[in-house]
Amino acid sequence: MKPIVMKLMKQIRIRTWEIEDYLQEGMIILHLLLEEQSDGQKLHTKFKVKYHQRLIDELRRSYAKKRNHDHFIGLDVYECSDWINSGDTSPDNEVVFNHLLAEVYEGLSAHYQDLLLRQMRGEELTRMQRYRLREKIKAILFSEDEE
Repeated sequence: MKPIVMKLMKQIRIRTWEIEDYLQEGMIILHLLLEEQSDGQKLHTKFKVKYHQRLIDELRRSYAKKRNHDHFIGLDVYECSDWINSGDTSPDNEVVFNHLLAEVYEGLSAHYQDLLLRQMRGEELTRMQRYRLREKIKAILFSEDEE
C-alpha cells in the first residue's frame, strides 16, 4: 500500500496535506475495501482506483474553497439606498479606504503606482492597462498568505 500512496502523492499534490494525511486516507480506503469484499485478488487494483479518485475529489474540493471569494454576492441596492444616495462617508469608511489604498499602493511597482494615480485622477487608461492594474490589485488584496 505504501508504494502506491507515495507514487500517487507525487502525482496529485494537495498543498494542505502532509504525508501522514495521504497514508491515513489510504488506510481508510483499504479498510473500507476489506469490509466490502472477502476476495483479495482484485484488491490491489480496486485500491489504486479508489485512492486515486479520493485524491482527485479532495483536490477539486480544495480548489473550490479557493474559488469561494470569486463569487461576490452583490449588494442589495434597495436595502442600502439610504447611504448610497447620501454621498456622505463615515470616518470609519474613510479610515478603511485609506488603509487599503496605502496597502495597495505600497504593494505595487513604480509603473503600476503611476497607473493607479492616473486612474484615480480620472485619466484615460487603455483596456490592457486597466486589466493589468486590476489584476495586480486583486493579487495584493486577496493574497493567499493570509490563510
